[in-house]
Amino acid sequence: MPIFHFSLTLLCSLLCLTTFYCRANTQDHIPSVRFAVNTPGSAPYLYYDESAKRYQGVVVDFFNADELSSQFRVVYLDSNRARSEDLLKSSSVDLFLSSESWISKPNSFLFSEELIKHESYIYSTTNFEGPFVPEENVSSSICTRYGFVYPALTPYFDREENNIDRVDSSSQSTMAMMLSRGRCDFAIMNEHNARSVMFDPKFCSTEFYQSPNVISRVSLVFVIRSGFTSLKDKIDIALKHFVESGQRQLSFERHSGVNQFPKAKC
Repeated sequence: MPIFHFSLTLLCSLLCLTTFYCRANTQDHIPSVRFAVNTPGSAPYLYYDESAKRYQGVVVDFFNADELSSQFRVVYLDSNRARSEDLLKSSSVDLFLSSESWISKPNSFLFSEELIKHESYIYSTTNFEGPFVPEENVSSSICTRYGFVYPALTPYFDREENNIDRVDSSSQSTMAMMLSRGRCDFAIMNEHNARSVMFDPKFCSTEFYQSPNVISRVSLVFVIRSGFTSLKDKIDIALKHFVESGQRQLSFERHSGVNQFPKAKC
């Protein structure tokens, strides 16, 4: 009997080690996909979590879902919006998050199905009496993010006279900080970005208001390097499930909250 028990224990141990080895070996053979991040990211879509020391957000949740995590692992690489296009053309990266309307040469890439409709509003520390009309707000200043394209406002930024002053910043959080300190009259931001940063406790003493009208509306998609149709097909299938299952909604609520404007003082 002791010999039988020893043999059984040894067999179980070997089976466990074999299973562990197979899983580890499988993980080693999962291909990597290189994702260019517009550093330091943009909450709630994709942002660097200083406490966790890794990228988090809706994009990470999407790629960590079972449909994709078993097929490839994503490596997030620091970049910027202008450089990401060049990296994609040279096949140095495989994809990044953007909109087809923001790409300088859209015919050079593949585009996934829509992750979400990206709606931008104007934000202020005082209430809006009506819709924000750029022509009625010339000689004002608007906080923007460096390298970002704002088609609805570009004609006013570029005019020599009766223009609107563009005040660039490195992140949405910095934009909100500059707005709260009067460094600009307004800020333009996507509603999910705004909720994720403006309700932060550091803005406890500041009121933020959202314009009653949408300034711009585009489809946010994954921009994929040309020829990588297999990746596009996998992403499109997974996106359909991510949206229809309610995972996308839960992910946005987790990373940007459910607060609604106006944002009052604490």
